Amino acid sequence: MNKDENKVFVVTTGEYSDYHIDRVFSTRKKALEYLDTKDDSYTLEVFDLDEPIERTKQVYQICFSLEKKKVYKVDIREGKYADLIHVHQWNGMGKMDMISIFVESDSRNRALKVASERYGAIIAGEQTMYPYLRVGVLRHYSSMCPAFFDFNTGELVLMPGQDLSTDLPAFIKVRKVE
Repeated sequence: MNKDENKVFVVTTGEYSDYHIDRVFSTRKKALEYLDTKDDSYTLEVFDLDEPIERTKQVYQICFSLEKKKVYKVDIREGKYADLIHVHQWNGMGKMDMISIFVESDSRNRALKVASERYGAIIAGEQTMYPYLRVGVLRHYSSMCPAFFDFNTGELVLMPGQDLSTDLPAFIKVRKVE
């Protein structure tokens, strides 16, 4: 295998804010021929072409409008949020009720697919599985803090710094995350 196979040859010039790509070539020979017509401020940089993408699992937070099942935002969060859900208000484009679904996945597209399936299951089972999903039952240092529920078990999940602000029926299980 040729050492330059699967490489791209980039001619650059400038420094700092003036740094930019001048031309891109498919072979070293063409790039060197071009460099031969330029002064010393031009440089050849070599990059791997189509380098494999390393996929690692991450927790994606997918925010849906409760009324429209429309995705408004996708973020990456810490691992402790995997499989949690919560309802909150979002004021980004007018005040609206949102539901965040946290999914562990190795890709954004897969996380969106799983979250869409879970959205339907949450709405269908809200009264029995997550009866306090839309009710404020927590005390926290911030009034914006929502109650989190485990998607799989329906447990109320208390994050660090959260406490219950009301008594819950015995059938609601509570788990603390440290």
